[in-house]
Amino acid sequence: MKSYYIAVLFPASEGGYVVMFPDISEAATQGDDIEEALEMAADVLGISIDEYAKARQALPKPSTLAQATVWAAEKQKEMRGIDRSREILYQMVAAPETDDTPVRVTISIPKRDLAKIDERARRAGLPRSKFLARAALGA
Repeated sequence: MKSYYIAVLFPASEGGYVVMFPDISEAATQGDDIEEALEMAADVLGISIDEYAKARQALPKPSTLAQATVWAAEKQKEMRGIDRSREILYQMVAAPETDDTPVRVTISIPKRDLAKIDERARRAGLPRSKFLARAALGA
């Protein structure tokens, strides 16, 4: 089941929006207009969710709109560079899938290459599967 987090778009004094998530404090970004701000919000949420998954941390429970509104009113008081004459906006942003369930796959690799892969995995202190996944993902 997909999770959604509320992005709070604070209007910036110089134009554009500062975007923050009440439930994920490390996820913050900005955009020159609503479209760019929402694009950046989805990107930073994805990065933050990936970090939670890598650290095997449980995701925070998403706030309700009422909770996000209270949070935003308090947050706005401590922020600088916010245009208080413009309305704060709220948008639900879908969190990326974080299912880390292992899946068995069958691949064909020449024996000599597999030996090299296994040696490199051993030197990296990783099992073959994790070594191949990291190599494929550029991690």
